[in-house]
Amino acid sequence: MEGEYKDKYSFIGEWYDNQASLIRRFNVFYYPSDDTLEMYDLKTRKTFVRRVKVNGVSLENFYIGCTLYILGRLIKIVDFACEDTRNKLHKDKQVTFAIIKPIPTNITGKILSHFHDHGLRVTRMKRVRLTTDDINKIFRNMLNDPTYPFLLEYLSGQFVYGLELVGKNADKVLIDILGEGDPMKATPGTIRALYGTDAVRNCAHASSCLETAMEDIDYFFPASPLDSNRLRLTATLSNCTLCIVKPHAIREGKLGAVLESIGEGGFDITALNMLIVENINAAEFYEVYKGIVPEYKGMVEELSSGSCVAMEIVAKEKNINTAVEFRKLVGPSDPEIARLLRPHTLRAKFGKNKVQNAIHCSDLPEDGLLEVEYFFKILNL
Repeated sequence: MEGEYKDKYSFIGEWYDNQASLIRRFNVFYYPSDDTLEMYDLKTRKTFVRRVKVNGVSLENFYIGCTLYILGRLIKIVDFACEDTRNKLHKDKQVTFAIIKPIPTNITGKILSHFHDHGLRVTRMKRVRLTTDDINKIFRNMLNDPTYPFLLEYLSGQFVYGLELVGKNADKVLIDILGEGDPMKATPGTIRALYGTDAVRNCAHASSCLETAMEDIDYFFPASPLDSNRLRLTATLSNCTLCIVKPHAIREGKLGAVLESIGEGGFDITALNMLIVENINAAEFYEVYKGIVPEYKGMVEELSSGSCVAMEIVAKEKNINTAVEFRKLVGPSDPEIARLLRPHTLRAKFGKNKVQNAIHCSDLPEDGLLEVEYFFKILNL
């Protein structure tokens, strides 16, 4: 018994109980030997969730500030519960912040793959339009830099991606793989050397240290009700369709490759948000398939098993129907069939089976706008 209980990690988790209108705090224990977890209510001093395996939750999901979907509840991990866990995970689970500046979608995908290949997981991401106030806040350490007026002019009113990244020594790793601020001086093979053009249009920005990163993350991903007023999502709701990169594909590090394929396939991403879809919302979203396809239950469980990325997709050619053409790029719902008949489609390249087929896209042209509204308006409320 002693050996079993030494083999665990301990965290403090919080859950907002809507019915009681209060925040409940728990010890969340994770057992890596069998990928199970349990929860202990700190107020009642009773077991809240008995030891159980939760689909989509593994040790890599645990870091300070993360949100986990555990048996119908969104649990935010706010601290380590013991020094042993802190000592084991602190460096391995460091958090940092990056902005990907205005660049083509396929290059954004290449940069995301670069992050993944160097041990940095994307744990939060969204696309926003920057105001002058946003730029002054996020680039506050550059206010006296001679290039700052040019940076301000370049980014004002432009669309960027903000990212929370987690990994071992994440802040140092990110700065190293980005390279020098001036791409002409950057080490060959670094992101700025590969894709940047000058010290202003240098692809990406990184927070300078852990403290700055935490401030930037709080600013870029504000808690409600601030999120309704700052750095809003950017859906156009015009000739659009919905694309979801499913949780299993996110966990497998395929997000960058998917974005690269979307950009090269003739489409723009006009809105993007990484989120956790609760089981009840996943069931509502997929309700049209209930009783129609045998995979319905599995589809609901997969969509709610962890973070997914929802995107509004718009065709670069304005005279074509986005929903119809994008569905051709996504391919048949069964990846095995896709690999036989349409091997260059997204599901053929990234899917595993009919449930874990990497991508959801709107089936019918008339559903595209409705599904975008569901993810970028209704769920956002």
